[in-house]
Amino acid sequence: MKILVCVAWPYAAGPRHLGHAVSTFIPADIVARYHRMKGDEVLMVGGSDMHGTPTMVLADQEGVTPRAVAERYHAMHEKNIEQLGVRYDLYWNTADPHHEAWVQEIFLSLRDKGHVYEATMVSPFCTTDQRFLPDRYVEGTCPHCGFPRARGDQCENCGRILDPFELKDPKCKIHGTTPIPKETKHFFFRLSAFEKPLSKWAADDKEHWRHHVLTFMRSWLREGLKDRPITRDLDWGIEVPIPGYESKRIYVWFEAVMGYLTATKEWYRRRNQPEGWKDFWYDPKARHYYFIGKDNIVFHTIIWPAILCGYDKGLDLPFDVPATQFLNFSGEKMSAGRGKGVWLPDLLERFDPDQIRYYGIATMPETKDTDFEWEDFERRNNSELLAVYGNFVHRALTFADKNFHHEIPPAAFLDATDKAMIRAVEQQWKKVGQNLEFVHMKDAMKEAIHLARLGNQYVDQKAPWNLLKTDRAACGTAIHVALRVSRALAVLMAPFLPFSSPRLWHALGYDSDVHGTRWEGALEDVPAGQKLRVGKPLFSKIELGEPAADPAERFDVRVARIVDVREHPNADKLYILEVDLGDERRQIVAGIRSDYTIEQLGARKVALLANLEPAKLRGVESRGMLLAAEDKATVGLLMPPEDAATGSQILGVKGAPTLPFSEFQKFRFQVGPGGTVEFQGRDGEVKRTLAANGAPLRVDKDLKEGSWVH
Repeated sequence: MKILVCVAWPYAAGPRHLGHAVSTFIPADIVARYHRMKGDEVLMVGGSDMHGTPTMVLADQEGVTPRAVAERYHAMHEKNIEQLGVRYDLYWNTADPHHEAWVQEIFLSLRDKGHVYEATMVSPFCTTDQRFLPDRYVEGTCPHCGFPRARGDQCENCGRILDPFELKDPKCKIHGTTPIPKETKHFFFRLSAFEKPLSKWAADDKEHWRHHVLTFMRSWLREGLKDRPITRDLDWGIEVPIPGYESKRIYVWFEAVMGYLTATKEWYRRRNQPEGWKDFWYDPKARHYYFIGKDNIVFHTIIWPAILCGYDKGLDLPFDVPATQFLNFSGEKMSAGRGKGVWLPDLLERFDPDQIRYYGIATMPETKDTDFEWEDFERRNNSELLAVYGNFVHRALTFADKNFHHEIPPAAFLDATDKAMIRAVEQQWKKVGQNLEFVHMKDAMKEAIHLARLGNQYVDQKAPWNLLKTDRAACGTAIHVALRVSRALAVLMAPFLPFSSPRLWHALGYDSDVHGTRWEGALEDVPAGQKLRVGKPLFSKIELGEPAADPAERFDVRVARIVDVREHPNADKLYILEVDLGDERRQIVAGIRSDYTIEQLGARKVALLANLEPAKLRGVESRGMLLAAEDKATVGLLMPPEDAATGSQILGVKGAPTLPFSEFQKFRFQVGPGGTVEFQGRDGEVKRTLAANGAPLRVDKDLKEGSWVH
């Protein structure tokens, strides 16, 4: 069977967070690996969305070209995806000339068939810099759910597709001014023409689809489909291949979904098989899976199928769109655009990728929103991955290695307990496979872990340490069966945990690649006499909650650069600031309006406590805290040295666990000699002087030595 695994295209406008990983490329990788092991013909494609409006917003803020931003983050995505063990057949990007040419060809074909037409529309126009605004440059309050930071194209909170002028109190994201409506000419996609065929398709057998995906798709169809503009007044993106449209571009929502088709074509083009893509797209028995988050459901269940039907009715439509709900952090959806998330670059610096994948799968928001919690991350790793799976295979391997000449002992007579354990292997193998067939990742991994749990119970019941003294043959049989279970686990866990599974496979004495083993190979026996290669345990313990040997490790204080300052609408003493941390941007609220003018704060570098628990101050969220010193009359900000890079570490470790404000108050920071700043821990003993790039931080005003820093 042909399996096309299509993975959502992340914006090349910031690092990816764990929410992206668990909704798109981790489950896609699991399904692709599973079907490859089954012997299916699998192609997994995706890449970076280079033309997303967030890329343009970030480029404007940084004063660089959108291409520079897009290429920077495309490279970061590629690196993080590889580090997580995700194996695309082609990880591409939408700025490639071949993608552009194929998109233009599809656009012209749709136009020739009457599915694309020209019309006038009203767009938001910024009077400050005299240009039309992309929808994402407009923010306001969602008219449907009241979310205060909804974008002009879609509300992140409720998922509704929006028009900028539907927003309540719309504002230009760059200037904060209210855009005016202005007419402009664009091309429209005749989406309304596909309402009946898509309604018929939606009514077909889709029992394997997730309920929330079906509900969302069918509710859209019941409300009626409306034609949508597919070009915008932009200078970044794919050019419209029509004279007179030189200053416009094909809008990103229209061209990015075409990437699944163009990436398939590109994969075959690179193999000198320019027509080979048709094997995947014109085979009615082929299965196309689309891995996305729930905010992309409409694009993959309505708009993309409509484009395919309009372009060529013979093309395969999605077999399944297993969209996830949201993975939340501190109760809110992870969002790169709002700088909120558990970032992959940080996680990958600190933890084994299989630990990250395991927790991501265990908390995957398949049918409802779930929450990332550091304590839960630690608990699941230590009590499940380490204590159940890792413990079982390690105790079996080390016992055999120590007591049976570093090799797999033979199995003699199998008693009822031994046979029951072998039957359990087949039962769990079936359950894991059945769940993966229906893209039920969490349940599939639970069943695999349950096999390890049964293995531990089996070893405890057989007590080989006692049999070794009384019946060596029976002891060898018990360990042989335990190693047979370990072999099965190496195969069953291979799609989920691509790094530890080969290590276990190698420890069992195999030289082959476990990922090249057929799925039914989990049922095979281990060869008696095969030499073992026992190394260190598969997994290590995570200790986040225990007090650090160095109390400074509870902190994540970094150099930040202020990029925007505005007055808080509901508080006379507060500013709302946007700060740049190098790899992300954040909004913070600071009570320094009486001490600094907006002009004094513009573009300056400050010290930011980045892991302070988020809080709402007079209705506005603050995700961090500026560090400032204060005596009775004066407040002074901490000044990093001029040559300190944005994002460089001042104190503690990047990505330290969230620090509640009540805990922060237990530590002492004070002004030291010469205006320097000292971190004094809990007991008043001086620990260190705060410094960046080797130079101490100083307070930018004359404060008394011993003044508190907060």
